[in-house]
Amino acid sequence: MKISLDWLGDFVNWNDEPERLAERLTAAGLNVEGIEHVRHSFPGVVVARVLERGKHPDADRLSLCQVDDGSGAPVQVVCGAPNVRAGLTVLFARVGAQLPGDFQIKKSKIRGVESCGMICSATELELGADGAGIIELDTDVPSGTPADELYGYNDTVLEIEVTPNRPDWLSHVGVAREVAAIYGTKMSLPPTWNAVEGGENLGVKVRVENYADCGRYTAWGARQVKIGPSPRWMQNRLRAIGQRPINNVVDITNYVMFELGQPLHAFDRGQLAGNAITVRRASAGTSVRTLDGQEREVEAGTLLICDEKGPVALAGVMGLGNSEVTGNTTEVLLESAFFDPRLVRRASRRLGLLSESSYRFERGADWDMVERAAVRALHLLQEHAGAYVVRDWADRRDPDYRPAEPVKLRVWQVNRVLGVSVTVDQVAQILQRLGLKVQPMGNAEAIGPGAVNMMAHVPSHRRDLALEVDLIEEIARIHGLDQLGGRGGYRVAGGAVRRPADKARARLRGWLSACGYAEIVTSSFMEAADHDRLGLAAGDARRRTLAVVNPRHGGDTQLRTLMAPSALAVARRNLNAGVQVPVRFFQLNRVFRPGLAAGRPLRHADEALLPAELEYAQLVVAGWRETGLGGVPCDLLELRGAVEALASSLRLRLTLEPGGDESWLDAGACWRIRDGAGRQVGVAGRVTDSVLAAFDVDAPVALAEFRLDELDLEPAPVRFEPFTRFPAVKRDLSLLVPGSVPYGALHDAVTEAGGPLLESAELFDIYRGKGVADGHAAYGIRLKFRSAKGSLKGEAVDAAIARILGALKDRLGVVPRT
Repeated sequence: MKISLDWLGDFVNWNDEPERLAERLTAAGLNVEGIEHVRHSFPGVVVARVLERGKHPDADRLSLCQVDDGSGAPVQVVCGAPNVRAGLTVLFARVGAQLPGDFQIKKSKIRGVESCGMICSATELELGADGAGIIELDTDVPSGTPADELYGYNDTVLEIEVTPNRPDWLSHVGVAREVAAIYGTKMSLPPTWNAVEGGENLGVKVRVENYADCGRYTAWGARQVKIGPSPRWMQNRLRAIGQRPINNVVDITNYVMFELGQPLHAFDRGQLAGNAITVRRASAGTSVRTLDGQEREVEAGTLLICDEKGPVALAGVMGLGNSEVTGNTTEVLLESAFFDPRLVRRASRRLGLLSESSYRFERGADWDMVERAAVRALHLLQEHAGAYVVRDWADRRDPDYRPAEPVKLRVWQVNRVLGVSVTVDQVAQILQRLGLKVQPMGNAEAIGPGAVNMMAHVPSHRRDLALEVDLIEEIARIHGLDQLGGRGGYRVAGGAVRRPADKARARLRGWLSACGYAEIVTSSFMEAADHDRLGLAAGDARRRTLAVVNPRHGGDTQLRTLMAPSALAVARRNLNAGVQVPVRFFQLNRVFRPGLAAGRPLRHADEALLPAELEYAQLVVAGWRETGLGGVPCDLLELRGAVEALASSLRLRLTLEPGGDESWLDAGACWRIRDGAGRQVGVAGRVTDSVLAAFDVDAPVALAEFRLDELDLEPAPVRFEPFTRFPAVKRDLSLLVPGSVPYGALHDAVTEAGGPLLESAELFDIYRGKGVADGHAAYGIRLKFRSAKGSLKGEAVDAAIARILGALKDRLGVVPRT
């Protein structure tokens, strides 16, 4: 989030340099990632008046003008704008002026006539989007006045990292609250339209089909709207934070969103069909044209805003082209709503539309800000679009909505956790500075483990505050983390150092979560019948388990020796519950193996009786029935790709080797997972149908698991290898492959025979059917050759391919397809 300090100053005062403000915000949890000093200046550009306009002697579309730029003598300029004329006041770039884009004005000849400067359009000065003609000024300032006096501005912008639990920081008012709390000053809110009903009729009825999808929807009307440019100060502020001004109505909705954090949408009332707005889910086969001009098919279940003909907006994401505000708009219907974050996130990701609006709705809107943002925008429409605001509005809200329950707070617990000695009054003042209402309880000065000193009423923009410890964290931020003592009940002198293995687990969890895998935590126990369900041989060492002699519950009593039963149980529950397939999840857990070496020093003899605790990482894909390239099940393709990509991302040495001897994995669809030393550390593959039936799972399940405690979790060092400057040569081979030949053997033969010039071999096609002999398949393989010494000649590539074909024929019986 970019924060303009000029804008921020409308709401709060502070007496510090930007760098010091950034330091204090960062110390309070708002990590300031950068400070940018914005200067919009036009050196060498001045106000001027066109004295004469004549025709260019050698070009019909050019004009020859005499301009008074305040220097004393008229200046001759060639101009191509259709609206240039005598008497016009303009912005003139003198020779030597520096325009945006590092464009310098020079004296030049245009079609044989000397031109000593340039009369500027809005686009050339980045003051607007209209480049069809020059700027026509309505001002009495004298010629020669620097353009900076009219259009220049300076600002300082802070770029703040916003954590997902603090959507209130996605606005200038939200950051102003923090500044006020840190500096102990007061904060003010911007002026709004006085929302008083006046006996008028909005003319639009609003219906929300399901309040779980849209908890609150408000609609407001503005008539007699005059579309034009927004005021210069608003354009400057929007540009400072990286936004492009469009027109006054659109700019006002954007301005309010960045000011208050609540997205708004303005519909052209004249383009809406009928007199009703409905908030509903999309049916199958719905297609729309969004504001970017793209036709898009909308997934069934996407939340839409509809008029009486159909969709007019993707709720919380983007408006549609059939209702957008244009230069002909005179009446606006303004939307301010509270949408379900999950629906907005899903629509945004599925359609590839990431907007400032969806970014905020995904993190949760502010219930109370829905109305305030709307009346703020109406106030600005009155001021800067000449709008008449209809004194009637629609406000549909979930009747079951309840504000957050107040949170109890004990000052004794604050001091215990933080290791400080703050008083009840100090705590109350900090919470009030953060916008919370504080209600004293009983004897407010009592200090003890059972004494509740106050109830904190949490505002709607702070849904992250639900527990006493949340309030304590807020107190710590504002009181100052550097002020905390060493006596806190949960503080450890010297802190803790994370081991490499712990860091690797964190990276593993982060990578799998980013790839769509949900982490599960399962019981350390298993059922006695699980070994039989998995089909383990009678002499399998994993049948030996330890049991709890005196269980305090009625569940399983045997410590597990395998991870598979727990994974199949989770898959069954999710598939039976109708979770969308494929279901992806992972777990990092331990199994317990009696009789194995513990792998740790023994402190006394009895510890030898304890089981070895083997730590595993397990990935599971369940319910995926489709097949991919060559008829290979998609879950196997994903699982193999996930293991290989995981190893590459975390720089772990893992390889997959076809085959395996686990009784519960399909012998023709499994791999051994080996580490860099060639040791088997895990398995991957599809669970057999008989095992799935034994665990009552009625859909395919593929899983991979490997031992974390057997791996070197220290990432392999990254080494730079210089890339060759010479081009690669690509050749495609079509091969007739017997069905008994696995692709791994074929790939190894190609790689070995290709020699040092072969850079890669990629399988891009598998075909079985007409034209291919029974028991065979046609493989398409793309070979890439490259030399670090120079460009390859055709003879060298042909020789390498001949070696490859010879090796394939001799070793595997593979021949080129003719």
